[in-house]
Amino acid sequence: MRSVWAGGLATTSVGDLLHATGLSRSSLYNSFGNREGLLTEAVERYVDEQIAAIRQLFAQATLEQALSVLLLDAATTNHDGRGCLLVNAAGELHEQDGAMTEVVRAGFARLAAALEVAIREVAPRGTDTAQLCAALMASIAGMRTLQRAALPLPQRRQAALRLAQALAAG
Repeated sequence: MRSVWAGGLATTSVGDLLHATGLSRSSLYNSFGNREGLLTEAVERYVDEQIAAIRQLFAQATLEQALSVLLLDAATTNHDGRGCLLVNAAGELHEQDGAMTEVVRAGFARLAAALEVAIREVAPRGTDTAQLCAALMASIAGMRTLQRAALPLPQRRQAALRLAQALAAG
């Protein structure tokens, strides 16, 4: 997964995958079918890890606290500067139509569904959780972009906290 994350879905070669996994070519094809099978597995694993982290976070925090943690993480550490695998892949594949584009879209849909469920558990009654989820995902993507663009850290932190407060307030 980390190799795909670092190299990107479009540019990660079979050779890169063999090196990263330690598999032989025949083992890779026997285990995953082809390059796209392994890339699909990497995306699905990434999404599973993100969903687990979201569930844990929202189980332990208020809505505003959880939003602050997510947005501050995107604005500051941003997966150690790698960004989000899905956001990166969407940027890479934005003009392509094919199996990997569908895998990325499905990953976003799974992540959004899990995030909406987590939000619903802590949000005040009457909150439009679908809209809040969409706004949060857009805000996280924006914070990740600002982090990668090296906007000064104090500005990113302040923006993340203001966004979290505004989103939580509805």
